[in-house]
Amino acid sequence: MNKIIIINSIANEPIQLQMDSLENSNLDNLNLHRAILNKENLCGSSLVGTNLRGAEIKEANLSRTNLTGALLMVAMLGYSNLKSSNLTMAKLAGADLSNANLINAILAGADVWNANFKCAKLMGANMLCERLQDSMLEGALFDDNTVWPLMFNPLEYGAIKI
Repeated sequence: MNKIIIINSIANEPIQLQMDSLENSNLDNLNLHRAILNKENLCGSSLVGTNLRGAEIKEANLSRTNLTGALLMVAMLGYSNLKSSNLTMAKLAGADLSNANLINAILAGADVWNANFKCAKLMGANMLCERLQDSMLEGALFDDNTVWPLMFNPLEYGAIKI
């Protein structure tokens, strides 16, 4: 029998979900605007098209999570694990991804205007993002497997090749 999980929000009433865990869950297209998900385990979950604008998701496990088309504007994802996550076409304008693990993550087509990638791990990530030149990359780590837009030099933006 499933238990009830409550997701609190700064902007909306709490959301009650009948499930045992947020891990490997389907949260597609939910309105989780300004939800509080700090330190939660959402590993392997699907959040396709989910509204997570302004959500607090710091130090959370989002590895292998499908965030295709998710709205993550000004979301706080610092120190979160997004390893091997799919952020294709996600809206990350103003999001804080500082110190996040984005190893092997896919950000193709994601809007990262004014996003903070400071000290993030970008090894093997697909960084073919929109408005990448307007994001903060100081101290972000990347390697030969990181995919950047043609003519974009991450070193000029303070990223560090390892």
